[in-house]
Amino acid sequence: MLNLEDLNISYLIVSPESQNNSQEYNKVCCDKLCSILYSKDYTIIPIKGYYNGVFENSYIAYSNETNDDLRKDAIFLMGELFQDSLIIKYKNEKSPKRVNSNGSEKLLKPVIYQLDESSKTFIYNGLSFSFIDQKRYQYLSNKSEIKTGMIVEFNNNTSWVEKRIINLDDEYEKMYKLLMRYGKLRTCID
Repeated sequence: MLNLEDLNISYLIVSPESQNNSQEYNKVCCDKLCSILYSKDYTIIPIKGYYNGVFENSYIAYSNETNDDLRKDAIFLMGELFQDSLIIKYKNEKSPKRVNSNGSEKLLKPVIYQLDESSKTFIYNGLSFSFIDQKRYQYLSNKSEIKTGMIVEFNNNTSWVEKRIINLDDEYEKMYKLLMRYGKLRTCID
């Protein structure tokens, strides 16, 4: 069984092929990826990627390297293979991330057996999985953290309600001050 959120493992998921490339060049990219990863002592598992009705070769590469070295390898691979992004999961972290060629990272959530055509699906031993963007939130604790025009969410019983700040001073005294005291006011940081 493949546990994509295991705290004790780190991995990369790379799809070196492109629909714009010839079949021969895609094979060269796959061979190059495997050569680089094997030389750095990665364990490589071939999987299939499926997106826009097309199957492609993809790979999960497990490593015992430090998180910093794993990130360096990810950025190096994107440069070598002309990739915009790849998926990385650091050791001692639960959620994987999409790391972009500019170095930015976006938190992801693995989803098993999702049939969403808008995201790439990976297939391994009959198991289908994909990743969806996960929002990150910052809980607000004082007035200096909020501004007029900002969108915040407040907890109303069991659900989060989104609200745009129109008049900061008035709304702060009537509502936000109390919500902040009990940790029920947050804003999305992604």
